Amino acid sequence: MKKVLLKGPLLTRSGYGEQARFALRCLQSRPDLFEIYIQPINWGTTSWVGDLGGEREWIDSRIEATIQYLQQGGTFDISLQVTIPNEWENLAAINIGYTAGIETTKVAHQWIEKGNLMDNIIVVSHHSKDVYENTVYQAVNNQTGEQLELKLTTPVAAVGYPTKEYENVEVDLKLDTDFNFLCVAQWCARKNLGTTIERFIQEFHDEDVGLVLKSNLAKNCLIDREVLYGTLQGLTRQYPDRKCKIYLLHGDMTDAEMHALYVHPKIDAFYSIPHGEGFGLPFFEAAYSGLPVVTVGWSGQRDYLYDKKGAAHFYEIAYDLGAVQDEVVWDGVLVKESMWSFGRVGSTKSALRACYKDFTSSKKKKYIKKAQEYAAELKERFSAENMYAKFVTELIEDHEAEEDVAIEELPKISLITSVYKAEKHIEQLMEDVTRQTIFKEKCEWIILNADPAGDDYDEKIILKYVDKYPGNIVYKRLSEDPGIYDTWNMAIKMSTGDYLTNVNCDDRRAPWAIEKQAKLLVTNPDVALVYNDSYVTGESNVMWENVPAQCTRYEFEQYSKEAMLRGNLPHNNPMWRKGLHDTYGYFNQEYPSAGDWEFWLRCSFGGEKFKKHPEILGIYHFNPTGISTNPETDAWKKKQERAIFKKYQTLYLQPGSSPC
Repeated sequence: MKKVLLKGPLLTRSGYGEQARFALRCLQSRPDLFEIYIQPINWGTTSWVGDLGGEREWIDSRIEATIQYLQQGGTFDISLQVTIPNEWENLAAINIGYTAGIETTKVAHQWIEKGNLMDNIIVVSHHSKDVYENTVYQAVNNQTGEQLELKLTTPVAAVGYPTKEYENVEVDLKLDTDFNFLCVAQWCARKNLGTTIERFIQEFHDEDVGLVLKSNLAKNCLIDREVLYGTLQGLTRQYPDRKCKIYLLHGDMTDAEMHALYVHPKIDAFYSIPHGEGFGLPFFEAAYSGLPVVTVGWSGQRDYLYDKKGAAHFYEIAYDLGAVQDEVVWDGVLVKESMWSFGRVGSTKSALRACYKDFTSSKKKKYIKKAQEYAAELKERFSAENMYAKFVTELIEDHEAEEDVAIEELPKISLITSVYKAEKHIEQLMEDVTRQTIFKEKCEWIILNADPAGDDYDEKIILKYVDKYPGNIVYKRLSEDPGIYDTWNMAIKMSTGDYLTNVNCDDRRAPWAIEKQAKLLVTNPDVALVYNDSYVTGESNVMWENVPAQCTRYEFEQYSKEAMLRGNLPHNNPMWRKGLHDTYGYFNQEYPSAGDWEFWLRCSFGGEKFKKHPEILGIYHFNPTGISTNPETDAWKKKQERAIFKKYQTLYLQPGSSPC
């Protein structure tokens, strides 16, 4: 069972609050898989929900349990963070970001940077998924200062919301107009309510038609209502002779009372022309309640207002894409260079008129039946059972397959180590590796001592373990030091395993690290190399069980060629298929500080796929006197790295060419 931390505004009356409550219910649907912990957060200035029935009592109990668990130093297997990506952080072994807020044509670069730190991302619509995946910025390589592309490399899945069933409750709407549209939205620039209302008035100025507006500015308090009412008066004062009416609904309503609006006998259609929606819950509830919908066919609502064949089941308002207004630009969230939709004036009025005519005509029953038939289709397609299952699959799909692999199914794994004056680390290194969960059953460890003139301390310790594990450890002392990469190459040629991993003298691993890496390669036959995040420590000889609670983490992006150009993703403890060396050769000693990065780029640009393991599996010792970390060698290291970058940047800009 996985310990899951759900962090989000699940007690707020907001779209993200509803999203967080959906995530909670998905987790609750599988008590056999998840032990749930909860960290609630605010959502702007929105109100908190009043009554969630027994669910609220359960949530409160889990919040208290989470506080106690954290005070005791507890950790989590998975974090599920329901908020905008700017606020995502590494809180668990596996971190999943879950967001709704992509209403434009481009996400902020901060969302890409934060997204690439996540193991998986879930969004609420295919619009959100497409925009997140297709946004590209120019970035700077941290090692070389060169320009390259910044884009999302973390996998993204789109999972919508489920339909709901409610008990019938009555809401007394004192409406004296014959036909009434409903609009549910917060008063803000994105929802475009001023324009929505004006076009309604202009079209039905002299007719007995109403618009029921359920809205607020931020909270459901009396002051909020008075300010909003004044805003509406200022807008409608421009039309003193109008016959159509605007009805304002304000204040707290339960979910059942809100649903009652969508099925109310005096509500005939749903109408809104927002600039963009992450998903558009009010549109969704209207559609699966059998209400005709009048809106633009852009952004999140496309997932359910069009059927699987692409046919529209709503009154479409034509639109143009235009730049987001200056007053809504929000640093790190809504970027100035992005666009969203602007419904056309004539098309808005035509769609409103068409809906009104259809549902007041002699053929009204035919249109009602058609809307109800599509509502039934949506209820089946977006049933709670289907959506919970889909969401849970996205949480665990990549991580559960490994657990089904028996140790007997794993191939032989060759560990390679170059030893040079390692007396400070050697004994603990030997202990750390030999306690790996599959060391005796599946590993051979080839240790080459590249210090022919040194003392015998390292050798004495190594030979002690050779005696203990004679079938697993191969040891040889070299007559000269060929450099670390040529030493690795010699060890690779001596190896007999199908998988390879390097073991550095001053780095450590989780006791199960080699087993988990090997299982990921077994379950992903198209993957050539697996890598992972590591803890970083300035102190040497820190074993896994002694890692400090607040230890810094080396956070690597999900794999892509672009990400490989930005930095050496495999870093200090990858595992790869030995067959790579048959195809791409060996490590190049001409790059004594970055020969591994050059080889991984060679493989990457040859078409090989790498994959990041979702768990932290290593401990990287930041040694200030090491080849790759010593500031005294910084100049020639950067020169090497720049040469490697330029070589593969050229290949990146010329698809089809090969480094081999």
